[in-house]
Amino acid sequence: MGKFDSFLQDLNVYLKLASPPVAVKMLRKGEKPQVPAKFPLQDYKKKFVLCQAWTIAKRQEETLCLGYEDMRCAPSILAMGFKPPVPYFAEGHLCLNRYNKTLKAGARTEAAMPKFPYDIYGAVLFSPLTTCAFDPQAIFLSGNPAQIMRLVHAALYHEGGRLTYSTDGRLACADLIVTPIEKPGCYVVLPGHGSRRLAQTKDDEMAFTFTYSPERVEQISEGLAKTHEAGLRYPVRIHLDYEAVFPQQYDELFSLWK
Repeated sequence: MGKFDSFLQDLNVYLKLASPPVAVKMLRKGEKPQVPAKFPLQDYKKKFVLCQAWTIAKRQEETLCLGYEDMRCAPSILAMGFKPPVPYFAEGHLCLNRYNKTLKAGARTEAAMPKFPYDIYGAVLFSPLTTCAFDPQAIFLSGNPAQIMRLVHAALYHEGGRLTYSTDGRLACADLIVTPIEKPGCYVVLPGHGSRRLAQTKDDEMAFTFTYSPERVEQISEGLAKTHEAGLRYPVRIHLDYEAVFPQQYDELFSLWK
């Protein structure tokens, strides 16, 4: 029996997800994955973007590991801390006339991007949670807005409050991986343009990510179960206890029947 089987069963019962969650772990420089994993350049003979790799993990249930040499997306390389944020990046050139009107605006966008410090990590390891054989640092999953809403309910069941998140409509990898590892918690994530164009994320998909610990997994499972018992369900129970309104000529029949 896998260590995440109970959690996966709860997700299936209460959320009915179309694909399994993805476990992620950042490997230190020189560290090798402790589980069998495919490397894009070595095993697929091509470079991947991170969103492409985790989609393979969740859709095809493969374990993948990517270092700098495996990656095709330069901003993702910066987010993972594999290369330093050179002035050309920091000045906002990647955003100019694409995401932002001016270099100043682009620089502000890049400064706000979640990113690991340079030169700490050497690779990122993805595994579908169904076969995950390591302790991840974070777990993230995809779902429609109603499914993600239910995860928000579950995440807040014990402590209450609100979940907060930020987005710039791009680089979901930074939000899904960097944020929960650097700032422990649960986060709603809006998939970016790259995820939708390069990894076939659907229009109705959102994401949810959280810092892994056995206690947090247990709390989310309990939160799903207890809020489900309280009537917060997926699929959402549509309110049908009402009396319909019809055109007057329809209701005239009732008068005639009298």
